[in-house]
Amino acid sequence: MSNLEIGLPDGAEDFVGADAQELERMRSDLLSKFKRHGCQLVMPSLIEFSESLGGKMNESLKDFAYSFSDESSSSEIAVRPDISQQIARIDTQLGNKENQKYCYFGETLRKTKDSLTKSRIAYKAGVELFGKINSAEEISTIKLLISSLKSLGKYKITLSLGRTEPLFAIIDGLDLSKDDVKNLKKIMSSKSSSDLLDFCKARKIKGAHYKELNNLISLHGTNESLKYLKQHKKKIFQESAKKVEKVIKNLPSSLNYHLDFSDFPGFDYHKGLVFSVHLEEFGFSLAKGGQYLVENLGSKREAIGFDINVSSLMKIKNKK
Repeated sequence: MSNLEIGLPDGAEDFVGADAQELERMRSDLLSKFKRHGCQLVMPSLIEFSESLGGKMNESLKDFAYSFSDESSSSEIAVRPDISQQIARIDTQLGNKENQKYCYFGETLRKTKDSLTKSRIAYKAGVELFGKINSAEEISTIKLLISSLKSLGKYKITLSLGRTEPLFAIIDGLDLSKDDVKNLKKIMSSKSSSDLLDFCKARKIKGAHYKELNNLISLHGTNESLKYLKQHKKKIFQESAKKVEKVIKNLPSSLNYHLDFSDFPGFDYHKGLVFSVHLEEFGFSLAKGGQYLVENLGSKREAIGFDINVSSLMKIKNKK
């Protein structure tokens, strides 16, 4: 039967019967857990004006968003591809100055399909904290993510950790256009040394900068990346390694770790600590998060958060 005959476009799916009940159970369990950790429940609108989607992060989100013209406002409206930045907008509008923690559960729609579910629609559950973010907040946020996943099932978790500062420090020293920066980040994410070499040659990037970039690629996944950063002459490299080490020391020793300072999960708005969670036998991350800076209405506010792809967890449960 074709998708047209069943009334669904490619990349969409229904949840019926036991699947619908399981999705509701996971929603209820996660939100109850988040609220026990002091989170305020937020239910953002499904649509926003395209020009304000994501605030300062508009450019990193708009490429993934479906948009359409709204006759009543004569403006373009977008369906959200991400909920984190909606929470940031709400926090700004509420005018909070002290630390504030929110939680949510909702659907997102993206132009690209999820690698695991093959769907463009995803149910996401998450937590966002705004205010002064220190190492204690970083650690507590990751602990909440890990305990939340463990409450949903017995999974063998691998936690990927990194920080954006080393790569950004290198990029800041290069004379690159916005498009070049975007392409370079894609190359770093792909871990292709040959593509990186071609990129640097074409743009006449100095050998020292190429070496730094290639080191971040080649040392990903191992503790050697921490050793390299700690021995680097730039202080920001050393500080990044120490901050990641501190996080690891305060997390369960039973966790498997993957270190990566050249690939950042989710949309391109994270600055600082970044992390993602992978499960054994599945090569795709099921949860992503990190730090970012909210810049709206002339103010700046630190933030950290994560989202869990509940749709992917559903798919994994059905495969077992």
